[in-house]
Amino acid sequence: MILLQLFSVAFGLAMLYWSFITYKKRLIFIKELAFWSLVWLIFVVVTLLPESTNVVLQTFKISRMMDLYMIVAFIVLWLVAYRNYIENRIIKRKLQDLVRQAAITEAMGKRLDRKKRKTKK
Repeated sequence: MILLQLFSVAFGLAMLYWSFITYKKRLIFIKELAFWSLVWLIFVVVTLLPESTNVVLQTFKISRMMDLYMIVAFIVLWLVAYRNYIENRIIKRKLQDLVRQAAITEAMGKRLDRKKRKTKK
């Protein structure tokens, strides 16, 4: 069990560091860094002190820790899927606006070229 805990703590700290590096590269914002830092710190604490989850288990009347992990995993999975859907919709809308603007600009440019040709003749 100790070997698994050491591996889990190393993993949690590596992910915490990776979150910080990702923030430094300006790929995530400070709020996202705070969220992920909290997630990884909680992961490390739960790994080092597995008894700390007994309060949560008793409060929600969950019999096994694995059941709690599965419930949390499903909730997080649905949240991530929803966020990806929303982000995809936003990117799609921006792309449509960009294509529309490019088409209008191109159409206006051709129209101006035709007018210039007519006035030269």
